[in-house]
Amino acid sequence: MQDKLLLLFPNVHKVMQADRVCHDQNIYCRVIPVPENISSECGMCLLVDSENMNLCTKILEEKNIQFEIYKQNI
Repeated sequence: MQDKLLLLFPNVHKVMQADRVCHDQNIYCRVIPVPENISSECGMCLLVDSENMNLCTKILEEKNIQFEIYKQNI
């Protein structure tokens, strides 16, 4: 099992903005639907490998993109 991080956002616009920022920095991520067992204001989230977590969250914080981290074993 590999640890994946789900980054949850307040709305779809922020998910798409975060996806674009990560891809611009060559950080692999995927936009996926929020799993049903997780409560979220937005129906989409960003799936990020755990080894990219620090860089990804640092960049999103620098860009003032609000998010929550949810750790999930996949």
